[in-house]
Amino acid sequence: MSQLCAALYLRVSTARQAEHDVSIPDQKRQGEAYCASRGYQLVETYVEPGASATNDCRPEFQRMIEAGTSKPAPFDIVIVHSFSRFFRDHFELEYSIAARSVPAVALSTSPS
Repeated sequence: MSQLCAALYLRVSTARQAEHDVSIPDQKRQGEAYCASRGYQLVETYVEPGASATNDCRPEFQRMIEAGTSKPAPFDIVIVHSFSRFFRDHFELEYSIAARSVPAVALSTSPS
C-alpha cells in the first residue's frame, strides 16, 4: 500500500480565538503530529486566519476544495482540528465536504 498524502486546513475566525482557543500554530503542530503518527505525507497546508465559517466564501477553503476534487487530487485526505473549522452549520459541512467526496478527518470533536 502506498503512503497517503494529506493536506492540513487551519482556520481561526478572530484574533481572540487565535489567542485563547486553538491558534494556527497549535493546529499546525497537532496536524503535523497526526500525519507523522500515521505515516501520512503532508503535501499542502491551507491557512485561513480571521475567516468566518458561516459560508464557503474563503479563498483557501475554495482552493482546498478545488484541489481535492481535481483528478488526480494532490492529497488523499484533509486533516482539520475540528469540523467547525470548515463550517459551523452541519448541512453546509455535508454539502461542501462530504457531497464533493473530499475525505476529511477531525482531530477533535469539540466545537472550537
